Amino acid sequence: MNPLRTLVLAGALALGAASCAGDDASLFPPGLEPLEVPTATRPVAPAGQQCPEAINTVSGDTPDYGWATGRGCVHGTMAQVWEAVRDPEVGVDRRRVAEFSVTRNVEPEYPVSFRTHNIVRDLVTLEFDLTWRLAVVDGTDAEPRVFSGRYQKTYGSTFLQHLACSVVARPVDTGVVELELVRHLKGTGVGRPEAELYVQDWFASIVARVHGRPLPRYN
Repeated sequence: MNPLRTLVLAGALALGAASCAGDDASLFPPGLEPLEVPTATRPVAPAGQQCPEAINTVSGDTPDYGWATGRGCVHGTMAQVWEAVRDPEVGVDRRRVAEFSVTRNVEPEYPVSFRTHNIVRDLVTLEFDLTWRLAVVDGTDAEPRVFSGRYQKTYGSTFLQHLACSVVARPVDTGVVELELVRHLKGTGVGRPEAELYVQDWFASIVARVHGRPLPRYN
């Protein structure tokens, strides 16, 4: 059996055995752990209603990077959300990236992996690569119960010194999926505010794709 798949299955067993443990990173296979437990809270549902389709975000700074975390609810199935998140177009920074290309299966030990080559045209042209890895850690692709993913900058302009993100999804009600999104960012002229805006935009793109709407565009 593929070593990563063995780890995925082990993680699923751990999730089943310790469901009250929440976001304990030890429940996720190596390389797929969330960057951190989000400090943002889940959107509050009115009494007797489902979690609203919205996201709450919190952001801050460390000496090494600016960070943002978000918790949001998507009104759809886990399968729909899983399909949306593993689409490279959905995760592109649509405010900054002018062009991008995709190379798939760049880390075959993970069930889903790809690399995006991104081009930003501003005062200067910046190019950088992001390497993505994602997996269902409980359930199947057709019926996922929990999935997680990570990506980070692996090549490119030194103007962008550090960039990493993580996502975890799990159902919280019938037809409602909670997303936990985290972004760490350090670069020339970018940091905490841009990290938080991306988390909000990423959530909006996932929601749009789940509902079959065009992905958002920004001027």
